[in-house]
Amino acid sequence: MRAPFTIVTNCADRAADIAAVTREAFAREYGSGDGEVALIAQLRADGDVAVELAAADSEIVGHAMFSKLTVEPAALTVAALAPVSARVDCQKGGIGSALIREGLARCKAEGFDAVTVLGDPAYYQRFGFSLEAARVFECAYAGPHFQALELRIGALRGGRWTLTYPPAFEGV
Repeated sequence: MRAPFTIVTNCADRAADIAAVTREAFAREYGSGDGEVALIAQLRADGDVAVELAAADSEIVGHAMFSKLTVEPAALTVAALAPVSARVDCQKGGIGSALIREGLARCKAEGFDAVTVLGDPAYYQRFGFSLEAARVFECAYAGPHFQALELRIGALRGGRWTLTYPPAFEGV
């Protein structure tokens, strides 16, 4: 476990440090993190951020962003979790998990009914995400890694919705 860190919300003030952590983390795993860095910047610029958190000790060690989705019919409010990263030398230390849990709590407090994520089901199920919950949504990212988490009990029961991600996601 990483030494204690604090979860902070003043992320725009730390944009360069967050970009560096994100770029390095995604480059290590996928060969480049430029798309994720551009996504974060564009979501901020477009006003599509629902919740943004960073983990910091003396410097930024992690970051998580939740963005607002368009839902049709507009009976729900849904956020998307992406991207999440931890500094390479701090990975597997609980930073990402802490950011995700805090972000989910903040999304719930802000009135979101559900959160979606595109990622490894084995990882995200620990937070309550499931492939089954996502089956009520139609969207460009639907498939074997598209998952959802109901934040308001019963919110996803008996419905069918179309989700549209913010335009910033088109470039990723």
